[in-house]
Amino acid sequence: MKNNFSKYQGLGNDFIIFDARSNNLDHLFSKNKDNFIEHLCNRNFGIGADGIILILESNNKCFVRMKIYNSDGSEPEMCGNGIRCLIAFLNDNNEINELSEIPIETKAGLILTYIDGNENIKVNMGEPILSPLDIPTKLLMNSLKVPNGVITLKDQILNVYAASMGNPHMIVFVNDIEGIPFQEWGSFLEKHNTFPNDTNVHFVEIIDKSNIKVKVWERGCGPTLACGTGACACLVVTSKLGKTLNNANVYLPGGKLEVEWPNQSGPVFMQGPALKVFSGEIDI
Repeated sequence: MKNNFSKYQGLGNDFIIFDARSNNLDHLFSKNKDNFIEHLCNRNFGIGADGIILILESNNKCFVRMKIYNSDGSEPEMCGNGIRCLIAFLNDNNEINELSEIPIETKAGLILTYIDGNENIKVNMGEPILSPLDIPTKLLMNSLKVPNGVITLKDQILNVYAASMGNPHMIVFVNDIEGIPFQEWGSFLEKHNTFPNDTNVHFVEIIDKSNIKVKVWERGCGPTLACGTGACACLVVTSKLGKTLNNANVYLPGGKLEVEWPNQSGPVFMQGPALKVFSGEIDI
């Protein structure tokens, strides 16, 4: 059966979007027969993407519900770049109109979004989670109220931190982000037993109090050009440790996100673009 799709990207973090509000796509994707999610996301034999977004009717009086799948078929709780892509899709299809606040239902809870054109989509990402039990992580809370510990990787002792934005994140500070063995460290740390549900991994280089560089190893995807929830988690940890202000530009391989955590309390706000790449139809 032929189904329409659109491909969107937020800072190069790309997604195949299906409107699943009036068909059986949700059931088909849940079954993932013959690993067809992986096939669709394959950049050589499929459409190619970091993940898939299904737009569904909300169960909680939100505008829509977002379900997301990683390229390996796993289902994460939330995705910051993905939710901006969903908003851009709805905007391009004239569904948003003059709404000033667009509530989206996700596996991580209700997320409030705002749009001023597809180049400028702001997301209230909710309050960060720093309780080790709720992240979850086996790292212990340090004196600054951030989960922290060390992990040994061959001859390296890595000082790591943790936070959650509805999904788990490990933060590792490095002096030269381009000089690390990224593939080796990322794949090892994603599956480390200090994170029972695996984790997204972010290598962070501090530029100054208002600017940081981040390189992303995404859980279930591997290297990606950006991670919205990860950018927020990084800002939460850097601001708690006094390495940045409560707002900073986060420079990822795919571009810049603006992240703010006012007064180090309440929700984190993320702002950035999401743009259409192309549309088509495919047999599923």
